[in-house]
Amino acid sequence: MSGLEHAIPYHILKTAHVTGAVLLLGNVTVTGFWALVLWRARDTVPFRPVARAIMRADYVFTLVGGTLLTMSGILMTLKQGLSITGTPWLLKGVVALAVSVVLWAVALLPDQWRMERVAQDDHAGLRRLFLRWSVLGWASTALLFYGLWAMVSKR
Repeated sequence: MSGLEHAIPYHILKTAHVTGAVLLLGNVTVTGFWALVLWRARDTVPFRPVARAIMRADYVFTLVGGTLLTMSGILMTLKQGLSITGTPWLLKGVVALAVSVVLWAVALLPDQWRMERVAQDDHAGLRRLFLRWSVLGWASTALLFYGLWAMVSKR
């Protein structure tokens, strides 16, 4: 990091870290909720624009929040001289975030892309995609909340 962790005051890093967590967790939780509400109203609200909005929200809030969370976390870890593998609560939080990111990149984003492009009359295909996206999305969200718990409780 070439001294960057020393150049930024700890309270600024901590503020960035909490802001990143709020943006990331807030977006994935609220997106899951509203997607379910709008899925149930899909007879009156076309779902393709909903899928498009989910993608845009992910690009803005999930990517920005996740980047802020990760970068500030790395800098705070370096600043405090902590070892990820030697600090159980830190390791748990990092692993939870990493698994959640892998799920997001490997399954959720491709499913979102597919939901945005599925044919309007392919109800079975859309249902299959939405169900998989929802199950994996809530599992990924639960991992993020577990990571938050590990970091806050330091357990």
